[in-house]
Amino acid sequence: MNTAAAQSVVQRHPFAFSTVVVSVAGAIELLLKVTHDLTSLHLSVLTIGIISGAVLSLLGAATVTRLGLWGQLGLARRPTRARALLWFLPFLLYGLLPLTRGLDVSAGKAAAAVAFGVLIAFWKLVVLGLVLYALLPRGARSGVVLAALFFAVMHLVAGILTGAVVVPTVLLALSYAFLAFAFGAVRLRTGLLWPLVVCYALLLAAASAVQTGQASNLVASVADVLPPLVISLLLAAYGLAAWPRGRTHTNEQAPAPATTT
Repeated sequence: MNTAAAQSVVQRHPFAFSTVVVSVAGAIELLLKVTHDLTSLHLSVLTIGIISGAVLSLLGAATVTRLGLWGQLGLARRPTRARALLWFLPFLLYGLLPLTRGLDVSAGKAAAAVAFGVLIAFWKLVVLGLVLYALLPRGARSGVVLAALFFAVMHLVAGILTGAVVVPTVLLALSYAFLAFAFGAVRLRTGLLWPLVVCYALLLAAASAVQTGQASNLVASVADVLPPLVISLLLAAYGLAAWPRGRTHTNEQAPAPATTT
């Protein structure tokens, strides 16, 4: 099957494709964690994340390459105008937020945190980008909302199956829905996805560098999840404000600048 035929299959079966992408990503992440738990290995949260991130990043890159979508997803595309990058400033500031707690880590942990952040951010944004690619032809608004829901369900199921506390995990999944909506809106506005990978990688790297103990996607109480929930809600509101009023960058190869209002 050539690239055009593969893309046609995705467009004909957007919900099935989105379900498969999210399910495979979640299953591989869960399988790697279960395998670790059943062995005598005593790996850190960062190490487990790096391993799972590397596997899923390779699989994601292979999928994007097979479908020929690096440009259409916004992963290998230059901004039409430099000022388009300003739309990503709130996400950059969010990425720097964990550093306000202070940073006093070894060079080894800092390097591991960077690797963790880059790998996890890349595969998660690839998943979101692929789901957006499948669903956007059905309508920009419904496509972004449905993609955000898929993104949230992926995190919800992963959290529940790994033994996280239910109520905080549901709230955390809601925060992922808000965040994914904001990501999708700015992706529509600019046609770019790679700046979101950079900003999200910064957030994950900074958070993993300053925290100790449990994984960043697991929360023990409602109080723990309230800050990211509130921030993601604010970013979702920003996404609404950034929503393009003119032409949107959906799945076109060479987008024109969105209309500024």
